[in-house]
Amino acid sequence: MMKARLLVLLSLAWGTASAAWAEESVQLKFSRVVDLTLPIESNMPGIPGLRDYAENPSRVAIITAISEAQKELLRAEGMTLSNNLTVNGRAMISVLSILVHNGTHIDAPRHMIEKGPPIDQIPLAQVVKEAVLINLPHKGPNSSVSAKDILDTGAKFGPNRIPVINTGWTEKMWGKPEFWTQMPYLEPGVGALMASKGVPALAMDVFPERPLWRGVKIEPGEVWQGNHLALMEKGIPLIQFVTNLSQIGSGKFALIALPLKMKGADGSPARVIALVE
Repeated sequence: MMKARLLVLLSLAWGTASAAWAEESVQLKFSRVVDLTLPIESNMPGIPGLRDYAENPSRVAIITAISEAQKELLRAEGMTLSNNLTVNGRAMISVLSILVHNGTHIDAPRHMIEKGPPIDQIPLAQVVKEAVLINLPHKGPNSSVSAKDILDTGAKFGPNRIPVINTGWTEKMWGKPEFWTQMPYLEPGVGALMASKGVPALAMDVFPERPLWRGVKIEPGEVWQGNHLALMEKGIPLIQFVTNLSQIGSGKFALIALPLKMKGADGSPARVIALVE
């Protein structure tokens, strides 16, 4: 039996120098939706030793429950119950607090560029596009990904295709102590390579810079945030810590990475999915 296929129309808009708008409809066939997003929960692990993460732990707190039975169900599920939780007989309500660079998230240029555009001004056409996996399954603990590694895969990417760096690390190691202490990372030069290709965005399942927190040193004269800066100076957002990339397979797919529309913010948690043809 042939698998049913879904058809959607994506309307993408681009601004022109004259401030006029053009609209183009793109037909996209897909048979599967793959969720590439880490779950948001209380006390998600942040970069070790960094005060910003230590002092701002993620928290999904329940402040009201419908009934005592629901309250106990939430407790059994490991949810965080507020100290002043009330049972109101009407509705369950939660409050979210999260450092926006934890879990699956998008960095806007403002994160590293003083006058860079914030997350709510990133054109969605940059983060809703056909994508390509850059598969590097041999990159294990404490390894690094170089520009040469990426080019050697032969993956084709450019202005109309988002590269997605896939080592399998986040999918295999999220929630384990080794996630941060042994994480692969991008070597300097990867950001410059992507910027030179004019990619609309860059997605990855590893850290985009050298992991200084575990003693990996930068070279003399090297700027630690070099990959961030090379991309953000060109207005290219980073989509970080995507997961489940092994589920995409070898078919064509589109990446949809939607940040919260947080006014003026430097980044945002994101729900990221792949529509696989």
